Amino acid sequence: MAPETMRTSYRLNRYLARAGIASRRKSDILIQEGRISVNGEIITVPGFRVSKTDEVTYQGNPVKLRPFRTAALNKPHGFETTLSPDSKRSIQQLISGLPPGTVPVGRLDINTGGLLLLSNDGELVNRLTHPSWEVEREYRVFLKNPPGPSAMRSLRKGASIGPGEFSKPLAVKSSGKRSLNIVLRTGRNHEVRRLLEACGLQLEGLERVRYGSVTLKGIERGKWRLLDDAELKALMRTVRLDLD
Repeated sequence: MAPETMRTSYRLNRYLARAGIASRRKSDILIQEGRISVNGEIITVPGFRVSKTDEVTYQGNPVKLRPFRTAALNKPHGFETTLSPDSKRSIQQLISGLPPGTVPVGRLDINTGGLLLLSNDGELVNRLTHPSWEVEREYRVFLKNPPGPSAMRSLRKGASIGPGEFSKPLAVKSSGKRSLNIVLRTGRNHEVRRLLEACGLQLEGLERVRYGSVTLKGIERGKWRLLDDAELKALMRTVRLDLD
């Protein structure tokens, strides 16, 4: 039983957002305009709490929560983070069995493997990818040559990776003679690759091993699994979806 099914009540604006009616902000407006009823009574307070047994309607039509699913995929190299049926390298080939509306949480480029989250919970996807939440991403990088002390200092200090863009890792740790683990709180395009290049390091391979609190534990390459109760609850807590 996932955390969403265990929840006993929701703020009305969140209930509408998670039912796919509108974003939480737009749901506030719908509620304040008197378009939402709970058990036959018009409610104009966005924070009004409702449970799954309440009858919620929008302009007379029933509103029901959708079953949400969040999964972790161990993406192989050579697959694009796209669901396009026209792509021969689409991850769509790897995620059979996930419900309609499931989308990737962010992107991994075609030459990057590892952890890719997928979900049909739009609110969760938006928060996990929005820069303001600064969700941690951890990468394992494999280098052509062992990094010297100077390169390590540069990595930890951070570097300019483009016009107006500065990348400063939260942590840089050695994980082998020619491998490092780098933790970032930003998800800029090709950020790890650009950071390594700016620090004079040649990349040989790149994997994402963690997104927020979720890791690759127990996931074979090319396979996916649904997050368990503890994983989903911790992930939602990261972006404060457990607090209202």
